[in-house]
Amino acid sequence: MNTINTQFHSFVWHYFKEICQIPRPSGHEEAIIAYLEKFALDHAFLSKKDASGNLVIIKPGKQPAIALQAHVDMVCEKQVGYTHDFLSDPIQTYTDNGWLKAKGTTLGADNGIGVALALSSLLTYQGDKQLEALFTVQEETGLTGAAAVKADFISAPILLNLDSEDENELIIGCAGGCETAGFWKVEEIETPNGLFFVEINIKGLQGGHSGSDIHLPRANANILLGKFLQQTAQKYPFYLCSLSGGGLHNAIAREASALFAVPFADREHIRIDWNIYTAELEDTWLQHEPTMRFDLSSRPAKEKVYTPSLTKGVVEALCSCKHGVISMSQQIEGVVETSTNLASVTQNDDEIVLITSQRSMYEHLLNELAFDTYQTLTACGAKAAIYNNYPAWQPKFNSPLLQKATQMYKEIFDRDPEVKVIHAGLECGLFYQTNPQLDLLSFGPTLLGVHSPNERLNIESTNKMADYLQHLLASL
Repeated sequence: MNTINTQFHSFVWHYFKEICQIPRPSGHEEAIIAYLEKFALDHAFLSKKDASGNLVIIKPGKQPAIALQAHVDMVCEKQVGYTHDFLSDPIQTYTDNGWLKAKGTTLGADNGIGVALALSSLLTYQGDKQLEALFTVQEETGLTGAAAVKADFISAPILLNLDSEDENELIIGCAGGCETAGFWKVEEIETPNGLFFVEINIKGLQGGHSGSDIHLPRANANILLGKFLQQTAQKYPFYLCSLSGGGLHNAIAREASALFAVPFADREHIRIDWNIYTAELEDTWLQHEPTMRFDLSSRPAKEKVYTPSLTKGVVEALCSCKHGVISMSQQIEGVVETSTNLASVTQNDDEIVLITSQRSMYEHLLNELAFDTYQTLTACGAKAAIYNNYPAWQPKFNSPLLQKATQMYKEIFDRDPEVKVIHAGLECGLFYQTNPQLDLLSFGPTLLGVHSPNERLNIESTNKMADYLQHLLASL
């Protein structure tokens, strides 16, 4: 089947390139929304924005309408030592053996390529139905924008979500999720005499998406850090000064570090312990984490250190909070049913914050896991909270939209798609909760390494899925 509009590919890459020039961290989407409003004005399309900053662009036509949907924000992660200000600097892209990548940072194809596909569709769609492109904000920080979308913000009974990451798949369901966090007030004492201060760093892990990658053999830097700190605290008088690890609630921690002190007489023992520990980690993980790196270096003495109770609580939390797959689905082979991610630990001026995220296809299992994590954090002396809940999207295998999409996929690619339910969260669950009559489907080009500086977009796959989108729209 031939491409309907031969300009479509060039439009997609043109708009994605422009999108990459616009800073758009979660919570700072004003510039990209303004760009989209100008796009609507320049092409005489209608547009409207809700109180949360979500935008819909409308190409008028007959009812019933068709909606396309993508989120405008991006995960902002960069390599250690790479200088980049996500609030002002454009993403620097380059091609490498058929993949589009970014220099030192996340690419933002999650979900910038979905935005580009939607804009290109608005320009080239030749059907007679009204086409609505819904652009949501703050997806990466808890699906906040989607949660605020009212049922009447779009009129379409069909919604195509453009936020999936494998050209072989049509997604018809996803897990729900929430975050569970612990908060400790920073309490310090004067540094005792005779201490040796050490900083340890764990770097170079793959990380990845805590939904789509949680079942893969990926090390979590926070877990690795916590185990060494606990081991050290059990052997020596131990004084923790600061620690940090991970970054985003929906990313597996790639890096972690801690500054602590032990008696000066034990300075060589600590080096030996670290060398033994990291050698054991390499034996376990190097085949899966080929770029993992470990550093230990002495540091100048600090005037204050954490209190023993704060040290004990934070280290116990790092070692006690669960991480990884809790259960696999009994109904859908190969799908993770329930999981949890020890996402990040950060220190502000007067507070230490540890964030975990839970996912499940079933609300009761999600709630049980979140409450178990809540109790663990509380037992470790933290003030705990559960927040940013979002619902699962339960699959409909007999959906008319799915039947049409499957048929069109086979006609174009001469093979059947993989119809899947995924463990990553999608905004579709919130749209369905607001409007249970909505027929939903998610798909997109192949995208790897999301939520990390290894993020890369397959160029050929993008062109193929652009063709598929055009044909699907024309058939609806």
